[in-house]
Amino acid sequence: MIIEDSVTEELDRIERKLKRLGKMKITIGIQGVAGKNQKGETVKAEADIMTIAGVHEFGATIKAKNVKNLAIPIAKKAVGKSPLDFDDLFFIRSKAGFIFGCISKKIKSANPRIPGKPGNKKPQKKKPKNNTQLPQNDDDIEYLFILFPSVEIPERSFIRAGYDSNKDRIAVTVQEAVDGVLYSGWDADTAVNHVGMKVRDYIVEYMMDASNFKAKGSIVQSTSNWPDNPLVETGRLRNSITYAISEEG
Repeated sequence: MIIEDSVTEELDRIERKLKRLGKMKITIGIQGVAGKNQKGETVKAEADIMTIAGVHEFGATIKAKNVKNLAIPIAKKAVGKSPLDFDDLFFIRSKAGFIFGCISKKIKSANPRIPGKPGNKKPQKKKPKNNTQLPQNDDDIEYLFILFPSVEIPERSFIRAGYDSNKDRIAVTVQEAVDGVLYSGWDADTAVNHVGMKVRDYIVEYMMDASNFKAKGSIVQSTSNWPDNPLVETGRLRNSITYAISEEG
């Protein structure tokens, strides 16, 4: 009677795959290295989106440089533009002390002094807040910008917090990958790609839930395509979340 030993070969296969699996590292987030996105495409985040991601993840104070104030768009037509893009822009100060960049079909002066509404009162010492009540356009004046010397961006962690809130799901996903190697003939590449794709999806899912973050201020909401979610505007940040795999040795 001849007994064939098929167990040893299979155990050797599993040992080799698990050893290689232990040398592999998965990095997930907005990263400078090329990684795989939701569609499995290999992409690399652009420098500006990495900066934006860092601002949201850790918070930041953005200050005006080379000018006295930041010009924050409060109208759709001003988004992506500066006051210099509007030839007839002029500035007025509200009764509460806010400075607005405006245009008017009736006023063509470069920098007129507007009496009465909304007034030319000196600014209050109290710093304006992000939930400022914005003025409504009327027949005479269209408000395009509000000016601030600096803007506070609150911390809205979506990578770290997304990981922390999904630890249990990630543990299950890792176990699925190990089981795939043990029982389904997966190789190490299949296993780590399974984990990378799943965890990337968990981060995106966390990011898309607006209840996880402090809401956008009224100023940003006034020009936003996604006023209810502070981390979504064009979809570039969300689509830039990738996973990358590296291997030691």
